[in-house]
Amino acid sequence: MKPVRVLMFARYLPPEYSGAAAQAFLLAERLRARGHHIEFTTHSWSGQRRDYVIEGFAVTALPMRVAARHQEFSIWHNLFKHLWQRRRHVDILHGHGAYYIQGILGPFGQLLGKPSLVKASMSQNDLLSLTCSTIAPVHRRFLKLVDAYVAISDDLNREFLEVGLAPERIWQIPNGVDSERFHPVDREQQRQIGAELGLPVDRPMALFVGVFDQRKRIAWLVQQWIANQGFGTGAHLVAVGPVSRDSYGKALSDELHAYARGHPDLVTIRDFTPRIKLYYQAATLLVFPSSKEGLPNTVLEAMACGLPCVVARAPGSRQLVEDGVNGALFAVDDADDLAQALGKVIGEESVLGARSRQIAVAKYDIEKVADQYECLYDQLLSTHER
Repeated sequence: MKPVRVLMFARYLPPEYSGAAAQAFLLAERLRARGHHIEFTTHSWSGQRRDYVIEGFAVTALPMRVAARHQEFSIWHNLFKHLWQRRRHVDILHGHGAYYIQGILGPFGQLLGKPSLVKASMSQNDLLSLTCSTIAPVHRRFLKLVDAYVAISDDLNREFLEVGLAPERIWQIPNGVDSERFHPVDREQQRQIGAELGLPVDRPMALFVGVFDQRKRIAWLVQQWIANQGFGTGAHLVAVGPVSRDSYGKALSDELHAYARGHPDLVTIRDFTPRIKLYYQAATLLVFPSSKEGLPNTVLEAMACGLPCVVARAPGSRQLVEDGVNGALFAVDDADDLAQALGKVIGEESVLGARSRQIAVAKYDIEKVADQYECLYDQLLSTHER
Protein backbone atom coordinates (compact mmCIF):
# COMPACT_ATOMS: atom_id res chain seq x y z
CA MET A 1 0.00 0.00 0.00
CA LYS A 2 1.08 3.61 -0.43
CA PRO A 3 2.73 5.29 2.58
CA VAL A 4 0.34 6.39 5.34
CA ARG A 5 0.94 9.10 7.95
CA VAL A 6 -0.27 7.96 11.38
CA LEU A 7 -0.53 9.94 14.60
CA MET A 8 -0.55 7.60 17.60
CA PHE A 9 -2.00 8.91 20.86
CA ALA A 10 -1.24 7.13 24.16
CA ARG A 11 -1.62 8.05 27.81
CA TYR A 12 1.74 6.62 28.87
CA LEU A 13 4.91 6.75 26.78
CA PRO A 14 8.55 6.45 27.88
CA PRO A 15 9.98 7.39 30.29
CA GLU A 16 6.73 6.07 31.86
CA TYR A 17 6.73 2.25 31.65
CA SER A 18 3.79 0.75 29.77
CA GLY A 19 3.25 -2.57 28.03
CA ALA A 20 0.83 -0.86 25.66
CA ALA A 21 3.50 1.70 24.77
CA ALA A 22 6.01 -1.09 24.11
CA GLN A 23 3.54 -2.61 21.66
CA ALA A 24 2.94 0.78 20.05
CA PHE A 25 6.64 1.31 19.36
CA LEU A 26 7.12 -2.26 18.16
CA LEU A 27 4.32 -1.78 15.64
CA ALA A 28 5.57 1.68 14.69
CA GLU A 29 9.05 0.33 13.93
CA ARG A 30 7.63 -2.27 11.55
CA LEU A 31 5.36 0.24 9.84
CA ARG A 32 8.22 2.71 9.45
CA ALA A 33 10.31 -0.03 7.83
CA ARG A 34 7.51 -0.39 5.27
CA GLY A 35 7.62 3.29 4.39
CA HIS A 36 4.88 4.69 6.64
CA HIS A 37 5.33 7.79 8.80
CA ILE A 38 4.50 7.47 12.50
CA GLU A 39 4.49 10.21 15.14
CA PHE A 40 3.44 10.03 18.77
CA THR A 41 1.42 12.29 21.04
CA THR A 42 0.86 11.93 24.76
CA HIS A 43 0.35 14.30 27.67
CA SER A 44 3.06 15.58 29.95
CA TRP A 45 2.95 14.33 33.53
CA SER A 46 5.01 17.36 34.55
CA GLY A 47 2.28 19.56 33.09
CA GLN A 48 4.68 21.30 30.70
CA ARG A 49 4.92 20.66 26.97
CA ARG A 50 7.87 18.56 25.95
CA ASP A 51 9.07 17.58 22.47
CA TYR A 52 11.52 14.71 22.28
CA VAL A 53 12.52 11.66 20.25
CA ILE A 54 12.24 7.97 21.13
CA GLU A 55 13.82 5.37 18.82
CA GLY A 56 13.77 7.92 16.01
CA PHE A 57 10.08 8.80 16.45
CA ALA A 58 8.97 12.35 17.22
CA VAL A 59 6.98 12.53 20.47
CA THR A 60 4.95 15.52 21.61
CA ALA A 61 3.98 15.50 25.28
CA LEU A 62 1.20 18.06 25.53
CA PRO A 63 0.69 20.29 28.57
CA MET A 64 -2.11 19.47 30.99
CA ARG A 65 -3.42 20.69 34.32
CA VAL A 66 -1.93 18.00 36.54
CA ALA A 67 -3.73 19.07 39.71
CA ALA A 68 -7.14 19.54 38.08
CA ARG A 69 -10.00 17.27 39.10
CA HIS A 70 -10.80 16.76 35.42
CA GLN A 71 -7.41 16.57 33.72
CA GLU A 72 -9.10 15.39 30.55
CA PHE A 73 -10.40 18.88 29.69
CA SER A 74 -6.90 20.36 29.42
CA ILE A 75 -5.68 17.20 27.64
CA TRP A 76 -8.44 17.40 25.04
CA HIS A 77 -8.02 21.15 24.56
CA ASN A 78 -4.32 20.85 23.87
CA LEU A 79 -4.72 17.68 21.83
CA PHE A 80 -7.18 19.34 19.47
CA LYS A 81 -4.86 22.33 19.03
CA HIS A 82 -2.04 19.94 18.20
CA LEU A 83 -4.15 17.91 15.78
CA TRP A 84 -5.32 21.07 14.06
CA GLN A 85 -1.72 22.17 13.58
CA ARG A 86 -0.78 18.71 12.24
CA ARG A 87 -3.92 18.17 10.13
CA ARG A 88 -2.09 18.45 6.79
CA HIS A 89 0.61 16.00 7.90
CA VAL A 90 -1.56 13.19 9.28
CA ASP A 91 -3.86 10.70 7.56
CA ILE A 92 -5.07 8.51 10.46
CA LEU A 93 -5.59 8.97 14.21
CA HIS A 94 -4.62 5.82 16.12
CA GLY A 95 -5.40 5.63 19.84
CA HIS A 96 -3.60 3.15 22.09
CA GLY A 97 -6.33 2.48 24.62
CA ALA A 98 -10.10 2.68 24.28
CA TYR A 99 -10.58 4.59 27.50
CA TYR A 100 -12.67 7.72 27.93
CA ILE A 101 -9.64 9.96 27.28
CA GLN A 102 -8.57 8.22 24.05
CA GLY A 103 -12.19 8.02 22.90
CA ILE A 104 -12.04 11.72 22.06
CA LEU A 105 -10.25 10.73 18.84
CA GLY A 106 -13.69 9.80 17.47
CA PRO A 107 -15.20 13.29 17.56
CA PHE A 108 -11.85 14.94 16.75
CA GLY A 109 -11.48 12.70 13.71
CA GLN A 110 -14.96 13.67 12.54
CA LEU A 111 -14.16 17.37 12.94
CA LEU A 112 -10.85 17.08 11.08
CA GLY A 113 -12.04 14.69 8.39
CA LYS A 114 -9.58 11.98 9.51
CA PRO A 115 -10.42 8.30 10.11
CA SER A 116 -9.79 7.12 13.66
CA LEU A 117 -9.28 3.85 15.49
CA VAL A 118 -8.77 2.87 19.11
CA LYS A 119 -7.04 -0.27 20.33
CA ALA A 120 -8.30 -1.63 23.66
CA SER A 121 -5.37 -2.47 25.92
CA MET A 122 -6.82 -4.57 28.72
CA SER A 123 -9.81 -6.78 29.46
CA GLN A 124 -12.29 -5.55 32.06
CA ASN A 125 -10.61 -2.17 32.03
CA ASP A 126 -10.74 0.06 28.92
CA LEU A 127 -14.50 -0.32 28.49
CA LEU A 128 -15.44 -0.60 32.15
CA SER A 129 -16.75 2.97 32.39
CA LEU A 130 -19.40 2.14 29.76
CA THR A 131 -21.28 0.03 32.29
CA CYS A 132 -20.56 1.42 35.74
CA SER A 133 -19.74 5.12 35.57
CA THR A 134 -21.36 8.52 35.38
CA ILE A 135 -19.26 9.23 32.28
CA ALA A 136 -20.75 6.22 30.44
CA PRO A 137 -23.03 8.26 28.09
CA VAL A 138 -20.15 10.53 27.02
CA HIS A 139 -17.66 7.69 26.63
CA ARG A 140 -20.18 5.71 24.56
CA ARG A 141 -20.90 8.71 22.34
CA PHE A 142 -17.19 9.24 21.74
CA LEU A 143 -16.64 5.60 20.78
CA LYS A 144 -19.59 5.56 18.41
CA LEU A 145 -17.80 8.26 16.42
CA VAL A 146 -14.62 6.16 16.17
CA ASP A 147 -14.27 4.38 12.82
CA ALA A 148 -12.67 1.13 14.04
CA TYR A 149 -12.05 -0.74 17.28
CA VAL A 150 -9.11 -3.10 17.68
CA ALA A 151 -9.60 -6.02 20.07
CA ILE A 152 -6.32 -7.75 20.89
CA SER A 153 -7.99 -10.83 22.39
CA ASP A 154 -11.15 -12.91 22.30
CA ASP A 155 -12.12 -11.41 25.67
CA LEU A 156 -11.89 -7.85 24.37
CA ASN A 157 -13.73 -8.73 21.18
CA ARG A 158 -16.58 -10.01 23.34
CA GLU A 159 -16.48 -6.87 25.50
CA PHE A 160 -16.82 -4.58 22.47
CA LEU A 161 -19.89 -6.57 21.39
CA GLU A 162 -21.40 -6.66 24.89
CA VAL A 163 -21.32 -2.86 25.24
CA GLY A 164 -23.23 -2.50 21.98
CA LEU A 165 -20.59 -1.17 19.60
CA ALA A 166 -21.00 -1.91 15.89
CA PRO A 167 -19.68 -5.42 15.10
CA GLU A 168 -18.60 -4.41 11.61
CA ARG A 169 -16.17 -1.88 13.10
CA ILE A 170 -14.40 -4.43 15.33
CA TRP A 171 -11.07 -5.79 14.12
CA GLN A 172 -9.41 -8.54 16.13
CA ILE A 173 -5.68 -7.96 15.78
CA PRO A 174 -3.42 -9.41 18.47
CA ASN A 175 -0.39 -7.90 20.08
CA GLY A 176 2.80 -8.92 18.33
CA VAL A 177 6.26 -10.14 19.24
CA ASP A 178 9.59 -9.72 17.50
CA SER A 179 10.38 -13.40 17.00
CA GLU A 180 13.82 -12.59 15.57
CA ARG A 181 14.87 -10.69 18.68
CA PHE A 182 13.19 -13.08 21.10
CA HIS A 183 14.39 -16.57 20.22
CA PRO A 184 15.51 -19.74 21.99
CA VAL A 185 19.13 -20.67 22.69
CA ASP A 186 20.71 -24.07 23.26
CA ARG A 187 21.47 -25.48 26.70
CA GLU A 188 25.11 -24.36 26.75
CA GLN A 189 24.20 -20.80 25.77
CA GLN A 190 21.45 -20.85 28.38
CA ARG A 191 23.99 -21.71 31.09
CA GLN A 192 26.43 -19.05 29.87
CA ILE A 193 23.75 -16.36 29.89
CA GLY A 194 22.58 -17.40 33.36
CA ALA A 195 26.13 -17.18 34.67
CA GLU A 196 26.61 -13.75 33.09
CA LEU A 197 23.45 -12.58 34.86
CA GLY A 198 24.69 -13.94 38.17
CA LEU A 199 21.88 -16.51 38.45
CA PRO A 200 22.00 -20.14 39.59
CA VAL A 201 22.79 -22.37 36.60
CA ASP A 202 22.70 -25.76 38.34
CA ARG A 203 18.92 -25.81 38.79
CA PRO A 204 15.77 -24.87 36.83
CA MET A 205 14.82 -21.18 36.67
CA ALA A 206 11.21 -20.05 36.89
CA LEU A 207 10.85 -16.52 35.53
CA PHE A 208 8.36 -13.73 36.19
CA VAL A 209 8.53 -10.53 34.12
CA GLY A 210 6.22 -7.57 34.69
CA VAL A 211 5.52 -4.45 36.68
CA PHE A 212 5.70 -5.06 40.41
CA ASP A 213 2.10 -4.14 41.12
CA GLN A 214 -0.97 -5.67 42.72
CA ARG A 215 -2.67 -6.73 39.49
CA LYS A 216 0.32 -8.82 38.45
CA ARG A 217 0.08 -10.71 41.79
CA ILE A 218 3.86 -10.77 42.15
CA ALA A 219 3.79 -10.50 45.96
CA TRP A 220 1.39 -13.45 46.12
CA LEU A 221 3.66 -15.50 43.85
CA VAL A 222 6.80 -14.78 45.88
CA GLN A 223 5.04 -15.51 49.17
CA GLN A 224 3.63 -18.80 47.89
CA TRP A 225 6.93 -19.81 46.29
CA ILE A 226 8.67 -19.38 49.64
CA ALA A 227 5.89 -20.93 51.73
CA ASN A 228 5.77 -23.99 49.46
CA GLN A 229 9.53 -24.28 48.93
CA GLY A 230 9.23 -23.80 45.18
CA PHE A 231 6.35 -26.29 45.00
CA GLY A 232 8.80 -29.17 44.85
CA THR A 233 10.10 -28.12 41.44
CA GLY A 234 13.64 -27.43 42.61
CA ALA A 235 13.41 -24.21 40.59
CA HIS A 236 14.74 -20.81 41.58
CA LEU A 237 12.21 -17.99 41.05
CA VAL A 238 13.59 -14.88 39.35
CA ALA A 239 11.29 -11.83 39.15
CA VAL A 240 12.28 -8.93 36.90
CA GLY A 241 10.29 -5.72 36.61
CA PRO A 242 9.96 -1.99 37.17
CA VAL A 243 8.49 -0.44 40.30
CA SER A 244 4.79 0.37 39.99
CA ARG A 245 3.91 4.04 39.54
CA ASP A 246 1.03 3.54 42.00
CA SER A 247 1.41 5.03 45.48
CA TYR A 248 2.28 1.66 47.02
CA GLY A 249 4.97 0.91 44.39
CA LYS A 250 8.12 1.54 46.41
CA ALA A 251 6.78 -0.24 49.48
CA LEU A 252 5.89 -3.30 47.41
CA SER A 253 9.29 -3.32 45.73
CA ASP A 254 11.02 -3.05 49.12
CA GLU A 255 8.90 -5.95 50.39
CA LEU A 256 9.90 -8.14 47.45
CA HIS A 257 13.59 -7.38 47.90
CA ALA A 258 13.27 -8.22 51.60
CA TYR A 259 11.77 -11.61 50.74
CA ALA A 260 14.66 -12.28 48.37
CA ARG A 261 17.26 -11.33 50.98
CA GLY A 262 15.58 -13.65 53.48
CA HIS A 263 15.36 -16.57 51.04
CA PRO A 264 18.23 -16.24 48.54
CA ASP A 265 18.05 -19.96 47.78
CA LEU A 266 14.49 -19.62 46.46
CA VAL A 267 13.99 -16.10 45.07
CA THR A 268 15.91 -13.38 43.21
CA ILE A 269 14.44 -9.92 42.51
CA ARG A 270 15.89 -7.77 39.75
CA ASP A 271 15.13 -4.32 38.36
CA PHE A 272 13.75 -4.16 34.84
CA THR A 273 16.37 -3.98 32.10
CA PRO A 274 16.35 -3.34 28.34
CA ARG A 275 18.29 -6.64 28.14
CA ILE A 276 15.24 -8.57 29.30
CA LYS A 277 15.69 -11.03 26.41
CA LEU A 278 18.62 -12.56 28.29
CA TYR A 279 16.44 -13.48 31.25
CA TYR A 280 13.99 -15.32 28.99
CA GLN A 281 16.88 -17.15 27.35
CA ALA A 282 18.35 -18.15 30.72
CA ALA A 283 15.00 -19.39 32.06
CA THR A 284 13.44 -22.85 32.10
CA LEU A 285 9.81 -21.75 32.27
CA LEU A 286 7.62 -18.67 32.78
CA VAL A 287 5.26 -18.24 35.73
CA PHE A 288 2.75 -15.45 35.27
CA PRO A 289 0.02 -15.06 37.95
CA SER A 290 -1.53 -11.76 36.76
CA SER A 291 -5.26 -11.43 37.48
CA LYS A 292 -6.11 -9.34 34.39
CA GLU A 293 -4.40 -8.62 31.08
CA GLY A 294 -4.94 -7.59 27.49
CA LEU A 295 -2.64 -9.96 25.60
CA PRO A 296 0.51 -9.85 27.72
CA ASN A 297 3.87 -8.99 26.16
CA THR A 298 5.59 -11.12 28.80
CA VAL A 299 3.86 -14.32 27.73
CA LEU A 300 4.38 -13.58 24.03
CA GLU A 301 8.09 -12.91 24.56
CA ALA A 302 8.51 -16.03 26.69
CA MET A 303 6.76 -18.12 24.05
CA ALA A 304 8.98 -16.72 21.30
CA CYS A 305 12.01 -17.68 23.42
CA GLY A 306 10.72 -21.25 23.58
CA LEU A 307 9.53 -21.30 27.20
CA PRO A 308 6.59 -23.31 28.50
CA CYS A 309 4.25 -20.90 30.27
CA VAL A 310 2.42 -21.47 33.55
CA VAL A 311 -0.19 -18.71 33.50
CA ALA A 312 -3.19 -17.68 35.60
CA ARG A 313 -6.50 -18.41 33.91
CA ALA A 314 -7.32 -14.69 33.58
CA PRO A 315 -8.80 -12.49 30.85
CA GLY A 316 -6.24 -11.92 28.12
CA SER A 317 -3.60 -14.36 29.36
CA ARG A 318 -5.71 -17.50 28.95
CA GLN A 319 -5.85 -17.07 25.18
CA LEU A 320 -2.11 -17.69 24.80
CA VAL A 321 -1.70 -20.91 26.77
CA GLU A 322 -3.37 -24.28 26.41
CA ASP A 323 -2.93 -27.02 29.02
CA GLY A 324 -0.56 -29.67 27.80
CA VAL A 325 0.15 -27.86 24.53
CA ASN A 326 2.54 -25.02 25.42
CA GLY A 327 2.18 -24.86 29.20
CA ALA A 328 -0.52 -24.97 31.83
CA LEU A 329 -3.19 -22.73 33.37
CA PHE A 330 -4.15 -22.25 37.00
CA ALA A 331 -6.87 -20.36 38.87
CA VAL A 332 -5.95 -16.85 40.02
CA ASP A 333 -4.58 -16.84 43.59
CA ASP A 334 -4.96 -20.62 43.94
CA ALA A 335 -1.67 -22.09 45.22
CA ASP A 336 -2.88 -25.68 44.98
CA ASP A 337 -3.85 -25.17 41.35
CA LEU A 338 -0.49 -23.51 40.66
CA ALA A 339 1.25 -26.56 42.13
CA GLN A 340 -0.70 -28.84 39.79
CA ALA A 341 0.05 -26.62 36.79
CA LEU A 342 3.78 -26.66 37.57
CA GLY A 343 3.60 -30.44 37.87
CA LYS A 344 2.25 -30.66 34.32
CA VAL A 345 5.19 -28.67 32.95
CA ILE A 346 8.22 -29.91 34.88
CA GLY A 347 9.89 -32.63 32.88
CA GLU A 348 8.12 -31.60 29.66
CA GLU A 349 9.82 -28.23 29.18
CA SER A 350 11.47 -29.08 25.89
CA VAL A 351 8.34 -30.28 24.10
CA LEU A 352 6.04 -27.59 25.52
CA GLY A 353 8.61 -24.85 24.89
CA ALA A 354 9.04 -25.85 21.26
CA ARG A 355 5.29 -25.58 20.78
CA SER A 356 5.31 -22.15 22.44
CA ARG A 357 7.83 -20.98 19.88
CA GLN A 358 5.81 -22.43 16.99
CA ILE A 359 2.63 -20.69 18.14
CA ALA A 360 4.38 -17.35 18.68
CA VAL A 361 5.87 -17.35 15.19
CA ALA A 362 2.75 -18.63 13.44
CA LYS A 363 0.16 -16.38 15.11
CA TYR A 364 1.83 -13.42 16.78
CA ASP A 365 4.94 -12.46 14.84
CA ILE A 366 5.01 -8.67 14.53
CA GLU A 367 5.28 -8.82 10.73
CA LYS A 368 1.95 -10.63 10.54
CA VAL A 369 0.43 -8.09 12.94
CA ALA A 370 1.76 -5.19 10.82
CA ASP A 371 0.13 -6.80 7.75
CA GLN A 372 -3.24 -6.65 9.53
CA TYR A 373 -2.81 -3.01 10.52
CA GLU A 374 -1.95 -2.10 6.93
CA CYS A 375 -5.21 -3.77 5.83
CA LEU A 376 -7.11 -1.82 8.50
CA TYR A 377 -5.51 1.50 7.53
CA ASP A 378 -6.19 0.84 3.87
CA GLN A 379 -9.85 0.08 4.51
CA LEU A 380 -10.32 3.15 6.72
CA LEU A 381 -8.78 5.45 4.14
CA SER A 382 -10.70 3.87 1.26
CA THR A 383 -14.00 4.19 3.13
CA HIS A 384 -13.23 7.74 4.19
CA GLU A 385 -12.53 8.86 0.64
CA ARG A 386 -15.90 7.70 -0.73
